[in-house]
Amino acid sequence: MTRKITYRFIWLMSLMAMIGCVEPIEFDVPPAESLIIIEGYISNEDAAYTVSISRAIPISADSLERPPVENARVRLYDDLNNIEDFSETSPGIYETGGAIQGEVGRSYYIRIELEDGSVFESEPELMKPVGNVEEIRYEFEARTEEEFFGDVNQDVFNVYIDSDAGPGIGNYVRWRYNGVFRIVTDPKLKVERVPWSNLPRPIPPSCSGVRIAGHPSGSGYILLQERPCTCCECWVSQPEAAPQLSDDLLIADSQFNNIKVGEVPISNITFFDKYLIEVEQMSMTQTAYEFFKLIRIQKTEASNIFQPPSGELIGNIKALNSEDRVVGLFWATAISKQTAFIQRSDVPYPLTDTETIPESCLVYFDNATTTKPDAW
Repeated sequence: MTRKITYRFIWLMSLMAMIGCVEPIEFDVPPAESLIIIEGYISNEDAAYTVSISRAIPISADSLERPPVENARVRLYDDLNNIEDFSETSPGIYETGGAIQGEVGRSYYIRIELEDGSVFESEPELMKPVGNVEEIRYEFEARTEEEFFGDVNQDVFNVYIDSDAGPGIGNYVRWRYNGVFRIVTDPKLKVERVPWSNLPRPIPPSCSGVRIAGHPSGSGYILLQERPCTCCECWVSQPEAAPQLSDDLLIADSQFNNIKVGEVPISNITFFDKYLIEVEQMSMTQTAYEFFKLIRIQKTEASNIFQPPSGELIGNIKALNSEDRVVGLFWATAISKQTAFIQRSDVPYPLTDTETIPESCLVYFDNATTTKPDAW
């Protein structure tokens, strides 16, 4: 027994000696490569055109928001030597003032100069003609999703379109889909728990237009509506998860038929009222098409471990005098729009009443606005 303990002791001491003789390797980890991200487009619409400029964030960052690049000089050029400066309307967001409006058959590019003197420039983009969305239709699909307490309904309306590809051949198309529903909340009912009391304390946000006053009896509170609520009624957008793309090399007679562009989740919230479907058909060059194609692959196949590498996003913007890498796209597109509504009565079963939401609709829902859509 003593001999076994001795052997084990000698083995343990030898192992410690070997570990102690291993010299740790020390090396400097290079910092994350500086990466500029530039996004924007010009269209045939009479509106301000926007360019956003930001920097990529490291994986270890606490926030998912990319830091904006401020105080840049951004200029828009066309093929007739017209020039317009962008103005910075918010950090990293630059907009035109309307001096140049996009036209089909013309080419456009931007030039960006940062505060440190770095200059970036996009390749000229030709604005190609666009076809029209001829029909939007929707079909009910019953779905269930297994939860730990049982199956849960996840029914949807699948949204399909028919459209023409536009004049000519070799037309690349993007369909930008967005869904919008209306909701009404009751922020004046917002309360907080008070540790020393069994009664919650009302804390209506200022946008509710309500003021708390003492009850005339001298006990408790009353709510006084002093001005209209500005955060009770919202329209909430549910944009596409990934770009919807196609090209007319895959179709006959310049027609796209039965193209699925989105899904509408069915609930007593999304169908509090009717549901608006917005589809924009956008023309694009092959460069823009390939860029959005890679984005689509990355978004839709990110969870598939067997998906082969999709390639690196590059775009059409180059650094002229900087070692910083740049990823981005400034593209020219002609846009045609089509809208449709799905009524609450189109849901093939009765929906329960929507629960009262005691919060500002702007806070409770992502992508919410109090501005009613033009098509509503």
